[in-house]
Amino acid sequence: MNNKKILSKNLKRELKNRNLTPTEFARIMKYPETTVFNWIHGKSYPRIDKIQEMADFFDIYKSDLTEDKNDLSNIPGVIPVKAIKKIPILGSIVCGYPVWSAENYQGYYPSDPDIFAADFCLYADGDSMIDANIHDGDLVFFKKTPDVENGTIVAALIDGDATLKKFTKTNEAIILSPCNDTYQPIIINKDDGKEVRILGEMIAVLSKRNK
Repeated sequence: MNNKKILSKNLKRELKNRNLTPTEFARIMKYPETTVFNWIHGKSYPRIDKIQEMADFFDIYKSDLTEDKNDLSNIPGVIPVKAIKKIPILGSIVCGYPVWSAENYQGYYPSDPDIFAADFCLYADGDSMIDANIHDGDLVFFKKTPDVENGTIVAALIDGDATLKKFTKTNEAIILSPCNDTYQPIIINKDDGKEVRILGEMIAVLSKRNK
């Protein structure tokens, strides 16, 4: 296997581990999208400095991108280490009233993909969800989905502003409720003209108090 094909295979693997598309990866790394696609399809080979940048991003060795690692799975007595899923940490999400919270890559959280199916995570900002045991600074994990059941805690965008709330939808309105009696729910009526988009359903919380 030539160098281009080896890098192509390894880069595809790392992107899959992070649940990143080539387009998202190009945006994060500030690389031309066509360049990333050429690397992925084995049409070109990056400079050594770009390989180092990508290795630093994935928190791996350069050789993990440039070398064809031997498959040990067929050797008797050898149990290969399971691939670790790397869940992107995209920034913070406000638990009180929504304010701008742009996706801003801050690293990743490593996890076993068989027991933890999150697509992304965000740090909680504020105290409006403390009765759901979500405190300021906790890391909240989400599964990407545009549709959720009533009573689900979600990351929601209201006209581009992000918030973490309990979701309820009626025939007349969408209600985003805090889990703290000192806060009022956010009610978006049909005729308000506001756009509400669900980014994901909360599936887990990692409390900083347990570290």
